[in-house]
Amino acid sequence: MPPETMLYRLKPAAEARLAIRNDLGQPLALMMRGLRRPSTGSAITGIAQGAEGLLAFPATQPGSFLLTPVAPPGTEGLANEQMARGLTSLVVVEEEQPPAADHDLPVAISDWRVDEQGRLDTGFGDLRDISRMGRLGNRLVVNGRVAPAMLTVRPGARLRLRIANTALARTIPLHVFGAQSRVIAIDSTPCDPFDPLKRNVTLVPGGRCEMMVDMPRTAGEECRIEARFAQNVPLITFRIDGTPLPAHGPILRLPDPGLPPAIRLQDALRVDFAITGGLPREASADLEAIRQRFPDRRRIFRINDGVIGDRPGEAPGQPLFRIGRGKVVVMALRNQTAWPQVIGLGAHAFRLLHPYDDGWEPYFLDTMYLAPGVTARIAFIAETPGRHSLRSTIAEHAEAGVATGFEVT
Repeated sequence: MPPETMLYRLKPAAEARLAIRNDLGQPLALMMRGLRRPSTGSAITGIAQGAEGLLAFPATQPGSFLLTPVAPPGTEGLANEQMARGLTSLVVVEEEQPPAADHDLPVAISDWRVDEQGRLDTGFGDLRDISRMGRLGNRLVVNGRVAPAMLTVRPGARLRLRIANTALARTIPLHVFGAQSRVIAIDSTPCDPFDPLKRNVTLVPGGRCEMMVDMPRTAGEECRIEARFAQNVPLITFRIDGTPLPAHGPILRLPDPGLPPAIRLQDALRVDFAITGGLPREASADLEAIRQRFPDRRRIFRINDGVIGDRPGEAPGQPLFRIGRGKVVVMALRNQTAWPQVIGLGAHAFRLLHPYDDGWEPYFLDTMYLAPGVTARIAFIAETPGRHSLRSTIAEHAEAGVATGFEVT
């Protein structure tokens, strides 16, 4: 098997509890990405150095979730370092009757920035990263080791892969080579199994997907999962060896996630979420020039011209909007910066709308990639009372101004 990533695997239960002790030497705050409700159980607001915290949540929503650090109250610039050092974990809640698979494997994909000696670059919070794309690494990593991971499986084996992108800023297009694959869940929410376009799946930072992959039935063949960049990079190599396994049946849909098949948009609350700021493409990358341009690193990016937004070290600001439970929200997400942005929605899953609201993609998401200059529209039903996050999943961008919240009453 590939080397294990940090993983918690849970049986369905009314409540799950994770006891966490902070021995980092710095404050810690965590959130669970993908858990839809209740929000009070999806986050620890802060654990001081040497202290303990309890993350309690109902383990009634099957799926693959991502436990990740966020900026602790009263601090700034810690979450990006903690993530760069590997402080993330997959949390799996199994189904009452899991679908048949010969292997059920967690796959955490990241990128490390290392020097010529292979040591982690500790220049965290560099303004040249923050004001542009975020921190990009130069080594792709699978489950904490430099890719590719190697796995030997028997002919005809069916693999359930629970894949998460734990990189700070890199979007990773995945490609399955030499095997039949079906996507069965995206962002912790089941979907109708589908063969991804040209067998590619694109994972944004903080994004998750689950795939069923059927290996060839002939020994000696080789299959790969690759990161499809300008030059493909193998992430996992599967070697087919041994006696064939019995053939599996068709890949069936996972249990109903309890989300509506359709969303009525006629009476929706319409909300704008516009991101501005950051370093222009043509601007100098000189560090001192960037410091002068952005004297407050918490305000490098702005939401709605700075009228709204949360900033590390300060109390939560005014929510972007308030809405009653059960109402529909349509948001226009506008990236008016020169750099890609990735936005994560807390405690809810949304539909990505087609232009002019004439339909939507046939799956739910909770993270959204926005290319520079692009506007995308999403729709969701406000189901969970409380205040929820609406922020960049690129840690440096969230700590530089791409962070706010909304409130369901």
